[in-house]
Amino acid sequence: MSTSFIIGNGKSRDGYDLEQLRSHGKIYGCNALYRSFMPDYLIAIDEAITEEIKASDFPSEMFIQPPFEEQFEHPEFNPFTRLRSNAGMNAMIEAIRHGHRELICIGFDFIIQNDLATGNMYEGTECYGRETKTNLSDGLRRAKYLEWFAKKSPDVNFKILLPRVDNLTIHPLNSPNIRGMFLDELAPYLNTIG
Repeated sequence: MSTSFIIGNGKSRDGYDLEQLRSHGKIYGCNALYRSFMPDYLIAIDEAITEEIKASDFPSEMFIQPPFEEQFEHPEFNPFTRLRSNAGMNAMIEAIRHGHRELICIGFDFIIQNDLATGNMYEGTECYGRETKTNLSDGLRRAKYLEWFAKKSPDVNFKILLPRVDNLTIHPLNSPNIRGMFLDELAPYLNTIG
């Protein structure tokens, strides 16, 4: 099974060495990740960060700006209020398009039901002001969208990596192809799959 890593920018990945993932699969990063780490592909949909990436020296052939229609939640999810999607979901779509069937998601803190869910690695920097800050209700909606997406992709396995924190509670994810794993369990798991 072809493995890929989808790197979100939730604070749960703070301090994790992403470089160790390189030999195990393709790395799809979101938004400002390129400021501190070079993924194989970088995905962004918000205008400000998209313009920053285009103006940077990040290789244009590795940058994916999804078509406008794909920057919104799928109409089958909720045809009445098609809200803006997020770069993490678009990165998953791209990884699946490239043939990956195991998506290991790091820094997807929106599934957590505490203040960790609203933090961002780049909070307070350019393109990450108050106007981009999420709240807990955003997290619930994103979790529901992730679940819907996973059910629509039954041949794909989704592993969502979680931090070891006290009283960890996550939004319910009942799709049979979504599994949780603690971040510190990833390296041993990768050693078992080669």
